[in-house]
Amino acid sequence: MNRPLQNVKVAITEHRFTQEFTTLFQKLGAEVYACPLLAEAPVENRAELQAFIRSVISEKFDEIIFLTGVGARMLIAEAESIGSKQDFIEALDRLTVIARGSKPVAALRQFGVRVDITPAKPTTEGVIETLAARDLRGRRIGVQLYGTPNPQLMSALARQGASAVAVQVYGYTEASDREAVHQLIFKTVSGAFDVITFTSAPQVRMLFDAAGQLGLTYALLKSLNNGTAVASVGEVTSRELESRGVMPKIIPDQPKMGPLVLAVASFFERRDA
Repeated sequence: MNRPLQNVKVAITEHRFTQEFTTLFQKLGAEVYACPLLAEAPVENRAELQAFIRSVISEKFDEIIFLTGVGARMLIAEAESIGSKQDFIEALDRLTVIARGSKPVAALRQFGVRVDITPAKPTTEGVIETLAARDLRGRRIGVQLYGTPNPQLMSALARQGASAVAVQVYGYTEASDREAVHQLIFKTVSGAFDVITFTSAPQVRMLFDAAGQLGLTYALLKSLNNGTAVASVGEVTSRELESRGVMPKIIPDQPKMGPLVLAVASFFERRDA
């Protein structure tokens, strides 16, 4: 069996698919160190979620924008919890459904929801650019947010004359205890890893925030640029890394787990050739 990652030490920061990621890397010979950084946690204000769901069902929106796959699943799960899952899905079929990228598309299709519009770039900017060509005056648009507000998108919709209502479906919580995160930073700055993977921008923010609390921001930045190769999934994640002064060396063609693992393997095969 080809094992291009034999003796390569990989750090993983992903939470939802930690075991799957680990298994894929180990099959290629890698030694894996997993420290999940963030987990999505449903918001405590269930009434707001349920009001949004009822607005969809009662046809108070003309269009709906889904920004993340996990958010789409959580929204449908919340509809199910109040006995309105089928009504919600049927109501979506009467709307123009916009999905930011492949993950919300996959999540929605899992429930048989038709997706009408997907931007070429799976980013907030991509959504804005795609919708800029459409007449949104007077259109009522529901927006499923990710873990944080999105004033950029909401302002763009307002400028086009749309009436937009956003709902935050989840927030972020620490997936590992603080000591484990500190150990990840200590190991990274000491050169213990050949590569570290990031699958979302909030992971990057949390790691640098923790490094700042330890007084190790510069040491982490130096390690990620001059020692440990950084693998990044998605344009948003890469942009967050670049804003911190880190240039990812490994970016898969598709923002998915499998292509990332293969891109890491290809990087080390070329390096060692």
